[in-house]
Amino acid sequence: MKAIRLNLTDANYVAVEDTTYFLKRHTYSTQLLPTTCPHRGGPLHMGETSGDGQSVICPWHDNAYKVCNLEKKSPPSVRVRNQFSTVVGDTQRCVPLLKLSRYD
Repeated sequence: MKAIRLNLTDANYVAVEDTTYFLKRHTYSTQLLPTTCPHRGGPLHMGETSGDGQSVICPWHDNAYKVCNLEKKSPPSVRVRNQFSTVVGDTQRCVPLLKLSRYD
């Protein structure tokens, strides 16, 4: 396993192999979530957050997905101040990307 560290001021989007993830920040938490909607592959990273911050709403069909369920499909991660770290397999390619999402 290898650890990948992101500086939140530089990137909020990461590609692991062919799958992309975005950082969704809420008042006291930051989650690494898949960018595609589980329903039809819509741009989940462009969706709105529910008022309580517990769900992300897909902009294509207005389906709401609980953040806790989306996190299960993401690599393990942790945030400490402006540093965000995730763990990927030794053979997996992980590339931090520039700020591409509405969540920053």
